[in-house]
Amino acid sequence: MFIFIKHGDNQQFLVNTNCSVLLLLHYTRNKVGLPKTDTIDLCDETGTMKLLFLTRTPGDYASKFLTARNTYYICKVEHGAPGTRLENAYRAFVPLLKNPEPELIDTLRIQCDLLERNRMKLLRSQEAKKVSPTDSSVNLPWVMREGGRTPNSTHSQTQGEPGGLA
Repeated sequence: MFIFIKHGDNQQFLVNTNCSVLLLLHYTRNKVGLPKTDTIDLCDETGTMKLLFLTRTPGDYASKFLTARNTYYICKVEHGAPGTRLENAYRAFVPLLKNPEPELIDTLRIQCDLLERNRMKLLRSQEAKKVSPTDSSVNLPWVMREGGRTPNSTHSQTQGEPGGLA
């Protein structure tokens, strides 16, 4: 099964989707001359991102996520500046087209914002789990009280008696 991938100034090429997502993204990146370090994804003609770069199983066949004979656009996934607190933030999904339609750009921006909000929500919930106080399940068998007595002792020991506190 094949798909069409459009990029640049109305250029396109065919891709066989009977391969892994990892291989498809590698081939696509190589075909348009992007470095291996660039994160890319595909979107359909309405701007719906396929989020292939987020798949937990990059060995899955691309045909599982893409429809045969459809046209897809290459989008570069822009992150925050490296070495900063925001380096994993989603800044933009940029279609690699010479003149993308404004509707396409709006749709991609909305999806990027939503993905970033969800990422931040997940980070906050993970931080809350780290910071939340934990209930102690340890109960001390005794507490030192004035006069040397303990509440859990079986018999009372007073000061000056054998075995008592002097």
